[in-house]
Amino acid sequence: RGRRRGARRSARCARLFLALTGGAAALPALSGGSTTPERRGDVALGGAARLPLGPLRDLDIAGSRYREGAERGGVAPLAMGRAGLPGGWDAQLLLAGTTLRLALHREIDPTPASTRWAWLVGAAPYVGWMTDEDDAGRGTRFGLDVPLLRSVEVSGLYEAWIGPRVGLEGVRGSFTQETARADARALGLKAGGMVGIGVGFRRLHVLLELTVAYERWWGTHGDVSLDRGGVVLTPAFAFRLRI
Repeated sequence: RGRRRGARRSARCARLFLALTGGAAALPALSGGSTTPERRGDVALGGAARLPLGPLRDLDIAGSRYREGAERGGVAPLAMGRAGLPGGWDAQLLLAGTTLRLALHREIDPTPASTRWAWLVGAAPYVGWMTDEDDAGRGTRFGLDVPLLRSVEVSGLYEAWIGPRVGLEGVRGSFTQETARADARALGLKAGGMVGIGVGFRRLHVLLELTVAYERWWGTHGDVSLDRGGVVLTPAFAFRLRI
């Protein structure tokens, strides 16, 4: 009996996790004020949220439940690891909810001083899946995120980064339309900016970041056309440990 209760409790926890994360593509950059030094690594844990505003908050499109499964807002836990590479590069692997992203960053023209300015450029492809919450449907997402940042690091204690961020995302899946499932495909373009800060001592830092972007989506779900745009906020935080 105790095992059955434990199994039911585990199943409820799993359903709650998927309900919270399955439809929220909250993907912060969390680049920090510099790339990870060569032969060093970073690990981080935190969370991020996707907060659509304006027309993107309306999930109802003529009986289509595509938006409930693919584009709704939500909160996602995240885990991140980074490894320093030669030539001012680093590689980052980030898991946010049910979305996995690989990012490469390069540091350009760093100033050799205790207050260290640099440019950070990067490219980050990602893929994720959407769970079938409340029979809305399921699918996959895939995309590319490209930031261009001006960053500063002060004596290893403080860091900040700011700059534009653009992206492209596609969605494919099968979602409920009226009473039956229908195939859906959509393409989204994203453009905006981000700002982030980090505060800490020696190896441990707290990172805070906010992205504000405009998203425009086009696609089809069965015989329903999808064409909608609006502003999305992506706040995020993480505790980062350098090893």
